[in-house]
Amino acid sequence: MKHKLATVLGAFALVGVAAGPASAAGGAEHAFLIEDYNAYEHFAPGDGPCVSWAGTFHETRSGGYRLVTAPGGQAEGEFHLNGVIDGRVELIPDAAGLPTYSGTYREKVNAVVTSFTEEGDTSRVSQYRLRSTLRGTDGSTLSLRLSGKFTMNANGVVVVSRDTFTCE
Repeated sequence: MKHKLATVLGAFALVGVAAGPASAAGGAEHAFLIEDYNAYEHFAPGDGPCVSWAGTFHETRSGGYRLVTAPGGQAEGEFHLNGVIDGRVELIPDAAGLPTYSGTYREKVNAVVTSFTEEGDTSRVSQYRLRSTLRGTDGSTLSLRLSGKFTMNANGVVVVSRDTFTCE
């Protein structure tokens, strides 16, 4: 469930919208990248999020990211990204006697991106956050919290790099 901002930015780079600076007329360039995702991933006992049993993690995501390249950024080719993604998560146990957990979330993403590398993106500052309450078929609940922040100073030195995941 960890946010894959690099994937989104890589896809954006492929469509070429951020490849150049804003138009010669001086206005900002705008683009919208749609996210539509549906995946299943099996996990072993103790490897799943928030549960000790073996099962399947199912996540669907939909929404989009608005990308703006404005003239006069701090770095050549800099662009801004803002997005909201609505998602649904299910934790489905392998053992029939255990509860299945499901819930929805809304993830918010903000970033200022300065360039791309072969490995992904290089951003000056980015952050994301989401939270969800998963309800079990037995009436129990799990509370998920996921957030992250990345900040780079003007010298290219990473001063903050943090991903936080909690489950109660």
